[in-house]
Amino acid sequence: MVALVLTSLAGAAGAEGVEAQVAMGPSVQASTWRGDRSLSASLKLGLRIRKILALDALTRLGYGQVDDRMLTYLSLGGTLYGKIGRAQPWIRAALVHQHEESRAAIAEQPVGAIFGVGDGIRHRGGGSLAIGLDLPFARVGRTEWVLGADVQGIWFPDPRGPQLYAGGGGWLGANFDL
Repeated sequence: MVALVLTSLAGAAGAEGVEAQVAMGPSVQASTWRGDRSLSASLKLGLRIRKILALDALTRLGYGQVDDRMLTYLSLGGTLYGKIGRAQPWIRAALVHQHEESRAAIAEQPVGAIFGVGDGIRHRGGGSLAIGLDLPFARVGRTEWVLGADVQGIWFPDPRGPQLYAGGGGWLGANFDL
C-alpha cells in the first residue's frame, strides 16, 4: 500500500523533483516515568516530492533505564518542508509502533525478541510529532548531504508503559535526486 502511494506521488511529480532520503544519528529521550531516560540510534528513509512533502519511515533501537529495557521504535509518517535560505525547516507527523522489553526477557528468548514475538514484549501503538531543521552542507553529483536536528514528542494512549516521551536527536543524511 505504501509503495503504491509513493509510486503514484512520484509519477505525478515526474522524475524531476523526486528525492530518496536517508539519514541516521543518535537520539535521547525522557519519559513520564520518574528517572527514565533513553538513548537510541535512528535510521530514517523517505521519498520527498519537490522538496516539500516526504513520506518516510523512521526506526530507532535504544535502551531505557527504568525496567532495564530495550526499545524498538517503528513509525510511518509524512514530513512537510520549508526553506529559509539554505536551511530546510520541517514538521513531521507519524503513526508509531514500539516494542518495549526487558533485557532479561531478551536473554531468555533472543530469537523471539529479534522477530518481535518473544514473551515479555509490550507492543504499543501511538503517535508522534517532530520539528526539525536540515542544513545542506555539500552537493556531489545528484547527492545533497545534510546535517539535521530535531525535537520530538511521542504519545502512547495505553498505560502499560510511559505515556509520553520527549527528546531530540541529530542526523547526518543524504538526499538523492531520482
